[in-house]
Amino acid sequence: MSFHRGVRAPSGRGGGAGDRPVTHSHSLMPLLKDCGIIPAVRKPEHLDQALAAHGRIIYLLCGDPENIGDLMQRINAADKLPMVNVDLLSGLARDVASLQYLARRGVRGIISTHGEPLRHAQAMGLYTIQRTFLLDSGALDAICHQLKHSSIDALEVLPAIALPKLVDRLKSVSADMPLVGGGLITTLREAQDLLAQGLAAVSASDPQLWIP
Repeated sequence: MSFHRGVRAPSGRGGGAGDRPVTHSHSLMPLLKDCGIIPAVRKPEHLDQALAAHGRIIYLLCGDPENIGDLMQRINAADKLPMVNVDLLSGLARDVASLQYLARRGVRGIISTHGEPLRHAQAMGLYTIQRTFLLDSGALDAICHQLKHSSIDALEVLPAIALPKLVDRLKSVSADMPLVGGGLITTLREAQDLLAQGLAAVSASDPQLWIP
């Protein structure tokens, strides 16, 4: 399966993936559902386990300008879709120049709690997942407002255990929006129960939960 539709990445020095298209031509929903449990890699040494996991999407929650190219090369070579949390990278900002740098090195999508990098990434043709923390009813109202005025590819809500109670309300705002649960998932049973309650996928950073 290709993740591209032929629009070129921004040009620039530094080699890497500068010649390769980075835009997408299909919804994230089938890829999320196929994953079920998305490996969320917090340490580079866990990447091999993530590459062996079922599904096509990998979250990368670590990295810096020196190793991001190698990490992307390994993920793309395994025919996986790398989604990088730009809020957690070291040595890189969340501005257009940094996103262009990441795209040239093979990043296919980003995760962020911030609207501005998500908008920039969308303009570049990258997949976008907005991550949000459900702290109270005010946060829920803000999430619903975001869904009405956003064109993100998926919404990730933390903690995951709070999301099933809100699926119906969120779907009433945006029926087709893929919902992902993240955080506080400690067992495979918890992950399976969440998926059974209407979530497209869950993300987990514990390698023991990554299903081959």
